[in-house]
Amino acid sequence: MIRKHDADVHLYIDRGKDSEAENKAIVDQFVASKNEIEKAAGAPLEWQRLEGKRACRIKLPLDVGGLMDEQKWPQIQDAMVDAIVRLEKLLRPFIEKP
Repeated sequence: MIRKHDADVHLYIDRGKDSEAENKAIVDQFVASKNEIEKAAGAPLEWQRLEGKRACRIKLPLDVGGLMDEQKWPQIQDAMVDAIVRLEKLLRPFIEKP
């Protein structure tokens, strides 16, 4: 997601209507491996359980700029692509766990 002055990539967890408890359980499974995931990431992630909401989110914030930094758009786009690929590789083993 890109905003005026910053950007991030994230895993959005939402199994659909009436899935709040399931979504919270899924993010809790990731949080159980938080230290391992963040060590592999080399940076802290934002673990957003989003209490009172149906969905949850795991964010990797980026400090490369945002929409208002038009001269940086190519760098921001490259950073976002690299970050989403990295986030997917980080989380994939935990998604595939039984």
